[in-house]
Amino acid sequence: MPTNTIVGSPGAIGGASGGFTIAFNNISTVPQLVAPGDAQRISITFHNPGNADIFVAPTVTQGSGSDVPLTPSTVALGGCWRVFGNGGTLQFDGECQKPWQAFSASGTGNPLTVRESRL
Repeated sequence: MPTNTIVGSPGAIGGASGGFTIAFNNISTVPQLVAPGDAQRISITFHNPGNADIFVAPTVTQGSGSDVPLTPSTVALGGCWRVFGNGGTLQFDGECQKPWQAFSASGTGNPLTVRESRL
């Protein structure tokens, strides 16, 4: 098989063609969408190059077998994971296809890097 047709190679075409990086420089204490839902997502990584801790969470949680909107805040952190400032990284593999949101522990203009993969 020619190299450019291997899944994930630059010439591959299809839903399993690797992943991408999304850069944010405006994370504040108000939750915002940082990764839309993706049925083909296999892993998602959050990296915090800034000083303030960032919280990430799915936009929905499970309640009696149905999706229930999750509205976290700095005082209601249930359903969230902390990505520590100054280089913290957090990766989820497997069941991570739902949309993801993020907000900072303090301040505005905080950076966050999101890396998604379909491989």
